This record gives sequence, C-alpha cells and structure tokens, in this order.
Amino acid sequence: MASTDGYVNPIPNSFRYKKWNMVSLADVSEAAYKNFDLLEKMLSTGDADSIFNGDLNTHFTDVNPLHMAALAGRQDCVKLILEAGADPHVKTRVNVGQDPKTGQTARDKAIKFKHTAVAKLLEQAEKGTPPGWYAPEGIGNNRKLYSAPDPNKVWDSGAAKSEAAKAPEPAKPVAQPKPKPAAAPSAPAEKPLPVALLFPGQGSQYVKMLEKVKDLPEVKDMLSKAKTILGYDLLELCLNGPEEKLAETRYCQPAMFVGGLAGVAKLKAEKPEAVSRAQCVAGLSLGEYTALCAAGVLSFEDGLKLVKLRGEAMQEAATVGKQGMISVVGLEEKKLTELCDKAAKSDGPGGVCKIANHLFPKGFSCAGTEKAVQELEKLAMAGGALQAKVLKTGGAFHTSLMKPAEEKLIKALDEALPNMKPPRCTVYFNVNAKPLPAGSDPKLFVELMKKQLTSPVLWTPSVSAMMKDGVKQFYECGPMKQIKAMMKRIDQGAWKETTNVEV
Repeated sequence: MASTDGYVNPIPNSFRYKKWNMVSLADVSEAAYKNFDLLEKMLSTGDADSIFNGDLNTHFTDVNPLHMAALAGRQDCVKLILEAGADPHVKTRVNVGQDPKTGQTARDKAIKFKHTAVAKLLEQAEKGTPPGWYAPEGIGNNRKLYSAPDPNKVWDSGAAKSEAAKAPEPAKPVAQPKPKPAAAPSAPAEKPLPVALLFPGQGSQYVKMLEKVKDLPEVKDMLSKAKTILGYDLLELCLNGPEEKLAETRYCQPAMFVGGLAGVAKLKAEKPEAVSRAQCVAGLSLGEYTALCAAGVLSFEDGLKLVKLRGEAMQEAATVGKQGMISVVGLEEKKLTELCDKAAKSDGPGGVCKIANHLFPKGFSCAGTEKAVQELEKLAMAGGALQAKVLKTGGAFHTSLMKPAEEKLIKALDEALPNMKPPRCTVYFNVNAKPLPAGSDPKLFVELMKKQLTSPVLWTPSVSAMMKDGVKQFYECGPMKQIKAMMKRIDQGAWKETTNVEV
C-alpha cells in the first residue's frame, strides 16, 4: 500500500525491513513472469534474507513486476503484486523522444497478449485504486503518494484525463502497525544510451583469440563452465589451435559465442555504462545468440548449450551433398537474385543457390549446392560484379539445405523457452531486421530464432534500422573486425563511431 511516507508493502511480515539483502527488482520481475512460489516468498512469506524491501512500482528496464506478470498471463502473480501495493496505473517507460502517452499499463499488456482474466482483474484494480504519482495519461511526476483508497470512490483511469492528473487529497491512513523504516526505494532505471552492442558470426575466429581477456574473472568463470558443457578445453583450442579445427563449425560457434561475451566483460570493465545502459543489441548469424545472452534472454549455460547443438547440427547438415558459399560484391540484390536462380537451375532439380547474408549495400554472401555456387561465380563476374569469391566454409548456411539442422534446433529452442527471460534492451533480429523492445515476451521472438538457419540474414537493414532509431555508437564485441569492416560500407558516419572490443 502506498502511504504519505512512501511505498509500504501492506502484506504483514515480521521479517520485512530487518536488514539490507540481495533481493533485487530484477529478481522480483523474473519471479513475476514465471514463478509464483518464489514471488510469494519475496513479497509475503520470506525471511529477512529473501524478502523484497524495494519499491514494486519502480521500472526494471521499461517495465515493472506487474507488467511482467500481466504479459505472462500470470493471474496469481498479478493478484499477489496488487496485494503488495503495486499501482496498476503505472505505464511502461518509453524511449527518448516518444510521447509518454504511448506507454502501456499492465492491463494494456494483458489485453495485448490476450490474457482476458488478467485484464479484467487489472481493470477492477484500476477502478479501485487512486492514481499515484504517475498520472493516467502518462505525463507528470509530482511525487504525490497515497494511503488506502476510499472504498466508496471509483477511479476511472480511462476517463479521468487531466482531472486525474491532479493529486486528490490524501485519504486518512488506515491504522496499522508502524513498520520499521524501509530501505530507500530503488532508483528508476536510467535512460538507455544511444549505444548498440554488436556480435560477429562465424569467420572471425583466429588462433590466439581470448589471450587478452582470459584472466578477467568473468571470462575465467565462463571458460570453466564451458569446459563442462562442451566436454573439451575451449581456451586451449582458441589459444593453440590448430586453425583447421577452430574453423570447424562445431568448434567455431562455441568459440565465437564465448568470445563475444568475453568482449562484453572487457567493455563492462572499461565502460560499464555502455553495457548496462545499451539501447540495443544485435548479432550476425551465430552472433544473434551471443546478443540474446548479453540482453539477458539466455543464461550463459543455456546459450552455450544451444550454440553447441546448433554448431554440431549445422556441420552434420553440411555433409549432406556438396555445399558451398560465395561472396559477391558490386551487384544489386534484384540482379543477384536472378543470377542465383539461373545458377540453381544449371545444377538440375536438386540445385540450390540463394542469397544468405545481406552484409552491406551491394555486398552479399550466397550459398547452395557446390555446382550452383561455382556457376554463380562465373555468372556474377560476367554480370559486372566487382568480386565473386568462393568461401572456405563448411556448408550452405541460411538456405533450405540447413533444414535438417533447423529441425533439431527447433526442438532445443522449445525446450529452452521456459527458461528464457524478457530482454533487458531492444533486440534486432536477423530474419526480419525489426526490433523487439525490452520486456518483450520470448514467445514473440523464439519463432524468429527457429527460422534463422534457413532464412537470409538481413544485416544491412538491421544496422539501418538502429541508426534510424537513434543509435549513435556501436561496439563490436568479439575477435577481429568483421562488423566494423562492413560498417564502413553501410555508413561512413557509423563506421567512425564503431569501436572494436577485441579479445
């Protein structure tokens, strides 16, 4: 319940406010999304070590615990959070420059995700609770807090408009035992910086990678866990090779995944705000999994397990027939698509040749059956390409030839979904180059992850969308300078603002 002194959880508990503990708003938000028993412990039944003593109305990223419970359809969690004094009128944070009115209440979230019973519960809560300092139309912050609502007063959050924005006279506080002073409420999350964390894909690996960061405590911990998950010493392979083995898809992808997160650890040590307040993340092909881990969607362990399976499945799929990839520079997409179709037909009924990666303007990689790829090399050069070079890769990635690997990955993603968390920041996805904001339900984007192996990577459109959305600085986290080299051809200004966090 809110009082004139500040936020006070009205659920009785003798352990509350006994001591400072490590239960954070992030912990409560996660529990609100998927674990009622844990949430109950944090808000109601826990002891001094497990109780949450902060302000439930504070935002975690752009949402708060009530928003999280609502978008997950957790009626039990929504009810408990309301009992603990959450204000149902609080809206989600919006990006800099957006109209605050576009923020969503928890009821809006429930309606969006078709959780009818939760939406009705929240509608009743809105009518029975006076708006706190957060005005219904999403503007203003007069820091007025209230005690228990008048049971005879109905608060119409939809029609109140400007009148509701005016602070009503505080009601007389309900008599209750005076709690011990609460710990200061958590400060609202700071606005994101116009920063993007970018993660390279397969091809940037090299022998001696991780040498510069292997002694960072966070990297040491990851490498120790990786040894158990992978069944081999990843650091030994990265430092000493042989190069041919490190380049194999099943070894390369885990190495790049750990390398990207090692870059994040290094950047965190040098410029912590660039990580904690990043506006968005994105990754090129395999790098998308690194980006999702950096955004808090996947734990390190779950992410590495998925990447291990992905790399092994892709390498296995690449052995079905002869496959290849080719880099083509200097042709428009439409013309290159026509040449790919012609090359595929030259290889007979089973021929495949498709654009696999949109890397930069007039810069693509294509993949398919070996004969078709070799034919495309000739057709592209004859058609005016500046370059057409067959690549040393293990398979026709991001084409229909990866269907066997996709089937295995789909099953693994479905198994991992219950453990996935909403991202801490915006994520741009390879398949459609569109952003999904912080707090998005993983159910919304896991389907994009399932399609990624057999769909082209839209990297150029993704970077263009980031710049359009206000990103000014880019950090490439991981070995080599794969992404920065492409950035130079996408946008000169962005290239100058791209920093390599080398590992």
